[in-house]
Amino acid sequence: MGADGDVKTPVNEGKPLIDKGALDDAGEDERRKLKMIQLLFGTGHVMNDLCAASWFSYMLVFFERVACLSSAAAGGLVLLGQVVDAIATPMVGLGNDISASKADHSIPGDRVRKRLPWHLFGCALVALSYPCLFIEDAQYTYGSSNAAVVMWYAVFVTIFQTGWATTQISHLALIPDLSVGKASRKTSLNATRYAATVLSTVAVYCVAWGLLGAASDDMGSNSGDNSTSSDGSSNLSRSNHTQFNILAVFITCTGIIFSLLLFQVGMRYVVKNYGHLLADPESPTSSATAKAKDATSMWLHNKKFYYVGAMYMCTRLLVNMTQTYLALYLLESLDMPKTSIASTPLVLYASSLMGTLVIGKIVKTVGHNASYAIAVSGCLVAAGMMYIIPKSATWMVYPTAGLFGISSSLLMVSCLTIVAKLIGDLPGSAFVYGAFSFTDKLSSGLVIMVIQTIDLGVSDARFYRLVVGVMPGFVAAIALVFLILCAREPNPDSWDQYMESRSPPQTPTNKGGYGTINEVGGDNDLDQDEDDSPTTIDVMDNTKLEDHFLEAE
Repeated sequence: MGADGDVKTPVNEGKPLIDKGALDDAGEDERRKLKMIQLLFGTGHVMNDLCAASWFSYMLVFFERVACLSSAAAGGLVLLGQVVDAIATPMVGLGNDISASKADHSIPGDRVRKRLPWHLFGCALVALSYPCLFIEDAQYTYGSSNAAVVMWYAVFVTIFQTGWATTQISHLALIPDLSVGKASRKTSLNATRYAATVLSTVAVYCVAWGLLGAASDDMGSNSGDNSTSSDGSSNLSRSNHTQFNILAVFITCTGIIFSLLLFQVGMRYVVKNYGHLLADPESPTSSATAKAKDATSMWLHNKKFYYVGAMYMCTRLLVNMTQTYLALYLLESLDMPKTSIASTPLVLYASSLMGTLVIGKIVKTVGHNASYAIAVSGCLVAAGMMYIIPKSATWMVYPTAGLFGISSSLLMVSCLTIVAKLIGDLPGSAFVYGAFSFTDKLSSGLVIMVIQTIDLGVSDARFYRLVVGVMPGFVAAIALVFLILCAREPNPDSWDQYMESRSPPQTPTNKGGYGTINEVGGDNDLDQDEDDSPTTIDVMDNTKLEDHFLEAE
């Protein structure tokens, strides 16, 4: 309690709140704690990252080559997953923001605590459903009708994507709460998150490489196995079902360790013991207590919200499409052995991991927008190289994958930082991430379905070369257009300014204005000569003027 009876933010056992800007000047002990929070945050999306690596890289080729579904059925299942994800993300975002708005803001870190159950629920759904996509059961894989197999996959794709979306949005929504308004903290959290993504993806490809390589050795030693080609390499078939089963079990168990155990337990410990590091005492209290529906309305009426959302959609589409069709490009267009669908993505993401080491310096030196433009240019060059690589020089795939990996890491971190900068300290962060993910998932699903069903009258080798080499360039050009539009548009006003702008024009503006809107002829007359504004001040006596500013405070 303060002297005037107001409730003050409690101090946890002698641990003072950090003043504005003090996070950057924190002592060694506090820096160590902040680094621990940053690393813990990176573990929260590991399960999703592991699943996403195999989903985009292997799910389509698994459905076609291992589960022996038609191209249309495989594309339909991927589209179903993306649509479910797209629908779930804004709903989860809104619910997440409602939970956060009910936090007790006298307790530092309570907003983080309110978001953690959503993350826990999402991870549980993913852990329960993802292995079922790869269950080896003769009844479903070999004996049942095609419709029954598709239905089996459809049920678990729906559960999995619902959990994936819940985990993703809950994790992204923590960034504004953990960064306490510091741009450098947002960049660090995004870089840590992407580094965890790259490490998780590299782990998936290493395990897949080992499993598929061992399977190739076994098949090569069997002279009667007709799945082995004349050059000793082997392609994917139903006989590789076991390798994908093992991969799914590895992904699930590793994800449980990091996202369900380490992250959940660690973040609760952080909130309980280091909550004072997650409070910004000078952030507007109205932002903390704003209703989710008001925040949603604010974002929907902001032009830059749509520009950044379109740029985010193009960014994710560029990365997702390359990752999804890279395996089929390697197998069909370049006729490489099946181990290449693990070794090539491994090079790509190892390069991404190296890129994360210098991303912070690049962004700090040239800025977020310039970093994004540089990254898009790198992706364009890599896509052009993939289009021209001949079968006789398949070694060129690896340096090309390295270039794309470095460019995509800079692309994603720059894009996520632009999104975080758009949000700032404004409410509705989960809604923003959910809305952006909606466009990302829906566009990816629709594009995959179109690619799976379209017939250009060319060979498969030519077709997948076009998909991997030409489509990313087209998407990258669109992304650059929206980047320019974003750079020209200012960030949203503060929450207080937005709420003031919603005040009825008939009501006197006693929150920092200089009179009433009606005195100057309503909203449409606010653009009259600047000399008109001081006239209202002149007719106000000192008492009214003093009361005016006191109420504004």
